[in-house]
Amino acid sequence: MSRTRIAMETTGDAALDDILGGGIPTQSVVIVAGEPGAGKTVVTLQMMFAAARRGKRALYFTTLAEPALKVMRYLQQFEFFDADLMEREIVLGDLGKFVREGPAVVLAEIEARVASHEPSFVVVDSFKVIADLLRPVPDGRAMIYDLAVQMAGWGATTLLVGEYARADIGVGPEFGIADGILRLGSARHELTSVRELEVLKMRGAAHKTGTHFFDITASGAAFFPRVGAPAPAQHVRADASSAPARTGIAGLDELLHGGLPRQGTTLVQGGTGTGKTLIALHFLLEGASRGERGVLFTLEETPEQIRAVARGLGWDLEAAESDGSITIRYSSPVELSTDRYLYEARNEVAALGATRAVFDSLTTMALGVPSERRFKEMVYAITKHLRALGVTSVMTHETPQLLGNAQLTGDGVSFVADNVILLRYVELAGRLERALSVLKARGIKHDSELRAFTIDTGGVEVVPGRFADMFGVLTGIPEKRNGRDRS
Repeated sequence: MSRTRIAMETTGDAALDDILGGGIPTQSVVIVAGEPGAGKTVVTLQMMFAAARRGKRALYFTTLAEPALKVMRYLQQFEFFDADLMEREIVLGDLGKFVREGPAVVLAEIEARVASHEPSFVVVDSFKVIADLLRPVPDGRAMIYDLAVQMAGWGATTLLVGEYARADIGVGPEFGIADGILRLGSARHELTSVRELEVLKMRGAAHKTGTHFFDITASGAAFFPRVGAPAPAQHVRADASSAPARTGIAGLDELLHGGLPRQGTTLVQGGTGTGKTLIALHFLLEGASRGERGVLFTLEETPEQIRAVARGLGWDLEAAESDGSITIRYSSPVELSTDRYLYEARNEVAALGATRAVFDSLTTMALGVPSERRFKEMVYAITKHLRALGVTSVMTHETPQLLGNAQLTGDGVSFVADNVILLRYVELAGRLERALSVLKARGIKHDSELRAFTIDTGGVEVVPGRFADMFGVLTGIPEKRNGRDRS
């Protein structure tokens, strides 16, 4: 016997629908819980306006928490508000005066309004006010249960909004009766605060567990699923080329026997000023010259700073931007939400149809992540998403060492990368020079020779043979192989 899929009501936000497993099950009772200021009313009303735009009537009850007139005044500040829809499809009802007369009167009023308007959606904000009145009543639990059953019987999808703290969730009878429980809240990250969503329960839907994120702006609430690895069903884009992705740096491509492996991730690691961003720009410009679209996600240098560097090297980066070959996306690291950043970056890559992507840099990206473990998970996940899109990616990472013993990234993400390119400063005859080596290239033959790395007016050049008669180059202070002359 074939399974019957439960019909879903879209929330109007594709990302939220994705988190919920397709939307809110039709005729279900869902609790939207959270402490004051968590965003419950904004999120719920945004859903109602999305439903109204589809021609579905919504009945929105307020209680003692938010009078209807107050809700209306603040609601008009959001772009999703539509006065015409308020008159045609969304009906506001204030239960304040009925609440004072007792729970039985309140429930009777709700039933009468629903029977009169026959809505597709019913919202009670705040339901906790009613639940608190019912708790001391001997038949209070039964009354809450009867209300939920009647709502489902009327064919309405019901949202019960309440100022529940985390410790309150699951205590009252409404949580046992509810088909779904959404918890909205916020988490403090040093001096900033991040809004969070967690789906604690959703019958009939394969929802995504764990913590997700959202913002509230003038447009309303925008959701960002936490970054996780793509589903196994996602495959590499069929039109992805198998030929190596040349970097445009002859000496580096020679070390890699043609270029970077396609659909792989390369970590370019080195101290400040060693040339990590320049290698990434070479990679994007080379792709543009071959008709491949690329995108640079930068957290450190603004687009104008990057263009100025390119002009100084004689590169026409702005021409590549004008014809759409290269796109630069800058985000300020000051209040970075890394889950949102990577979610938007993945969508941007897909929308542009890019085959090359650069993230500059992982060092700054890590500032927006609360733990090293979560950061590793996120880097792993985004590399898998990019691979599924058929994208060849480069990520830069700054190491604290200028000279001295070399070591891999302290953030522990080297294992995620398919290829690792290390840039080092080297002291030679009282001058600082640069050295480059390919430490890792997964699945391809590559040369491990240390080569000199120079930056000139034409860009980057990787020169062989400079360190052929030396050892200890990666320490930053090499010696002649005969052991007598120290350079």
